[in-house]
Amino acid sequence: MIVKVKPLKINILQSKNPFKDMKYILNNERNKFSNKSLTKSVIFCRYIGIKSNESDYINELKELDESLQSIEANYIKFTNGFEKTLDIDEVQKMKAIMDKYIDLENANHINPYKLFNLYMGYQIKNECLEWTKKQAFKEIIDLYDTNNTDKNKTIRRNFGIKLLLWMDKYLKQLFEDNCNINIINKVMFYGNIKRHELYFLILLSKLGCDVIYINPKEDIDYVIPEVKYYSNVIRCSKMHNTVIQFPVDIDKSKIKRISKVENVSKEKNIHKNFEKNINIDMSNLKTQVEKSCEEIAKLAESVVMINVYDDKEQLIGKGSGIVISDNGFIITNFHVVNKGVLFGVVFENDNNEYLVYNIIKYHTDYDLALIKVDQKTKPIKLSKKDLMRGQKIIAIGSPLGLFNTISEGIVSGFRKFDYIEMVQITAPISPGSSGGALIDMYGRLVGITTAGFEGQNLNMAVPAQYIKQFVGNITKD
Repeated sequence: MIVKVKPLKINILQSKNPFKDMKYILNNERNKFSNKSLTKSVIFCRYIGIKSNESDYINELKELDESLQSIEANYIKFTNGFEKTLDIDEVQKMKAIMDKYIDLENANHINPYKLFNLYMGYQIKNECLEWTKKQAFKEIIDLYDTNNTDKNKTIRRNFGIKLLLWMDKYLKQLFEDNCNINIINKVMFYGNIKRHELYFLILLSKLGCDVIYINPKEDIDYVIPEVKYYSNVIRCSKMHNTVIQFPVDIDKSKIKRISKVENVSKEKNIHKNFEKNINIDMSNLKTQVEKSCEEIAKLAESVVMINVYDDKEQLIGKGSGIVISDNGFIITNFHVVNKGVLFGVVFENDNNEYLVYNIIKYHTDYDLALIKVDQKTKPIKLSKKDLMRGQKIIAIGSPLGLFNTISEGIVSGFRKFDYIEMVQITAPISPGSSGGALIDMYGRLVGITTAGFEGQNLNMAVPAQYIKQFVGNITKD
């Protein structure tokens, strides 16, 4: 069988003024390629640095955002990366789709007709765009393979699942109401970007969207070197030392006017609120006193050992985990559990092994996973403060199966591995420590011990910032 539907062909414009060119919404308003019905001229521009001062830069961003909100094309803006909270049912659905795609690959050559008929989540009503979506997905997977020759099959599969989840969510927003090939929908991504997010921007460009990536601090060409073939770059005269906060509009119509009566009522409550705040501040002071090593060691009751079993219920590995909520949620490293089918959770001073049959959630880039036991649990609270080099820390885990071993050290540095920030510590780590707790001297969780280099005193931990992003609203302070 032959696929008679033709996919969209994309021509990347070398835009010199992307803020202006992004406002065009019709393909025929652009260059000579526009007269070909299935060829679309789009912008994919990396706008790096700032031209003048910070105030003018913010005004430029605000003006662009307001313009894109007012045009008739669909528009999505990302200022804090893609959405991280995913529905478990949706994840399971996309796992099944990715497995079917892998089955097509296993035939050595993907049959176009079978790919054309493969369901991939949200279906674009325009047949040309739907076929383009599937071919773009294949191209992105191939590009991922080119840049990740050393990745195992599980990590590759997880990337495909993530891509499918984003496609299902965001293509609906871009193409649900307007599937006209001649309309150019708009995407803006502002700030720091992760490798997988960049792959998805390339996919959106291949679907005929204008894409602009804006970062006043640094470019993204080091993330995926091939991005230079999919986009053009404008480098401004100045590079800012931080990512400037994206301007947020305040809807003045939603601001509640305070009446005189409300002001009087407010004044009557000043004394009461003052006393309440003082009491809160005094209670906080009690928690800000550094604890002794003996006191921190008591937190071991909230650090578990995880036995990992295969489909034959044979023990294939051990690791550690940390209780992060009072209703049984336990966080660990993804590499601890990714090869398991069944997990046995063991608590200190408890002879029972609580069996867990599935992973609730995982993030391959952060190397984090979430499992849950049907038990009331006592969590370790997450720290809200950034770590500092030289700061004292305590590690609790089960190296080599030695349950809840406690070791002391300091933060010796901060390192980037595969573009993910890691904390370097001197506290010893061995196999089995992965997924264990890194705790500051106030008894707060500041990281998850994840890796050590054999023969060297180089030990790493996932910092609290990634834990917060990963667990979302599961933890309650």
